[in-house]
Amino acid sequence: MIPRRPIAVLPPEISQRIAAGEVIDRPASVVRELLDNAIDASAAEIRIELREGGLELIRVGDDGCGIAPAEVELAFRHHATSKISSLDDLLTLRTLGFRGEALPSIAAVAEVEMLTRDEAHDSGMRIVLRGGEVVTCTRAARQRGTTVTVRHLFYNVPARRKFLPGGRGESLLVGQLVRRYTLGHPSLRLSLILDGRLSFRSSGRGSLDTAIADVYGSTVASCLLPIGPLKIGSTTVRGFLSGRAMTRPGRDHVTLIINGRWATCRGLLAAIESAYRPYLPRGRHPIAVFVLDVPPSELDQNVHPAKTEVRLTREQEVAAALARAIHDLLGRAPVHPPDIDDLSYAGGQYRLPMPRRRLAERFETGWRVTPGDELTPDRLRDLHVLTQIHESLILAEGERGIFLIDQHRAHERIIYERLRRNGEHGVSGQALLEPVVLELKPHQARVLEERLSNLEELGFSCQRIGGRDFLVRAVPLVPLQESMAVHIQFLLEEAAREGEGWREQLLASLACRAAIRRNRPLERSEMEHLIHDLAETSAPAICPHGSPLIMHLSRGFLQRQFDW
Repeated sequence: MIPRRPIAVLPPEISQRIAAGEVIDRPASVVRELLDNAIDASAAEIRIELREGGLELIRVGDDGCGIAPAEVELAFRHHATSKISSLDDLLTLRTLGFRGEALPSIAAVAEVEMLTRDEAHDSGMRIVLRGGEVVTCTRAARQRGTTVTVRHLFYNVPARRKFLPGGRGESLLVGQLVRRYTLGHPSLRLSLILDGRLSFRSSGRGSLDTAIADVYGSTVASCLLPIGPLKIGSTTVRGFLSGRAMTRPGRDHVTLIINGRWATCRGLLAAIESAYRPYLPRGRHPIAVFVLDVPPSELDQNVHPAKTEVRLTREQEVAAALARAIHDLLGRAPVHPPDIDDLSYAGGQYRLPMPRRRLAERFETGWRVTPGDELTPDRLRDLHVLTQIHESLILAEGERGIFLIDQHRAHERIIYERLRRNGEHGVSGQALLEPVVLELKPHQARVLEERLSNLEELGFSCQRIGGRDFLVRAVPLVPLQESMAVHIQFLLEEAAREGEGWREQLLASLACRAAIRRNRPLERSEMEHLIHDLAETSAPAICPHGSPLIMHLSRGFLQRQFDW
């Protein structure tokens, strides 16, 4: 038993150390807070320098407005800030910092020196603190702006310092942070120096696409598709998204910038992933940057002490609109072959050039998406069928060039969306000539029984008749090319899969087995009917499994290849 102690107010040196730990938990936290202050000071150029990942030294210098001499010591007092003066200010807040906790929190766990000068004074001020206490505060020379130097971070909190990953790991986190600020503030010129060597520099040219090129390289930036601007009430969303041509194994490169700050918003991130998931290979994620301008009154920035998580008042509405935009963009973007001049030949195949390629970044040779070539219903309906190639591809001509359409995948998409609509309206299934009895594994039987009502909505008539046996009397009504009886075992096993997304996977599998096969000759009228039906779908460029089904050879591509 732990003996009970009386309730008492903590001494200031303890409470301040605890409060500092909520804001400053590693070198990247220090850099984040100092960057916020520099940006709020209207800096145009910021230089960040680290040694040993920031554990020994962090120096952030800017050319902002600086601090008046009379306010220098006050800046290191808790809850001292120039950003707010009343509760009403929180409803109109446009600054990145506002709590007045950054500088005192840093000073509580490190040795801090600040050199600053504002425009109204001929000389600046130099203040030095150790453990939160002022050591010296004197006049000093400096151009307008502020430089904050932090040495020996967590020297007085050895337990915190012991559990940090070390210099290289901290440097990687700071590098990631600086690149996020580049995306949030494209007009800023940011430079990062690690152990005396320049690691990153942004151009500060002012547009989001150039900032993306600074962060990811021009090759990656050229493959991204623009989204928006979308207007949802008083919120504006714009951004860029990569398609199947370029993916990453993790979600780290799906970036939300909300009112100039990188942040997480669980509802938005979940909606974004749900929208792109059907169109990308399994286990892969896009490179994406979404910039949101939200009225401060509709934004809660106090969810997390470090302000890295926010909530939106109209979060569901914004998430739904952004998800629809992603769905339309990826679902209607045909792929293009790369220009021959852009390819290099190695290992028996052509490859795209990949300067500045990063670990686990995937370029899929031959797949490229071009902004502005989205497959609208009218564009598809206007296609003129020329012929069938290898009894598998439909060759069609349109105003913008030539299109190759995979007949099997196109029919998959058509059937899949019909099945989804039927499931939403509870359409009855097609009765089998003879009911089928199937035996499943114990865990499959348990899961399937829980989903029988969901299966009935899709058109299955299925019931458990004892043990692990199920009786199937009907299946969803689709234009079958062969007997469905041979597929029922597989489809029920699909329906009994653990985890989310089983319903979509089941419909995709059902559509795949019902769709026109490759190597099957089609009459011209059948091909025209197929394209007409494809035009009515919501994602005519991608099959239900996420594979491209249309390749577009544009007029420009043909002109370049034939040197017209």
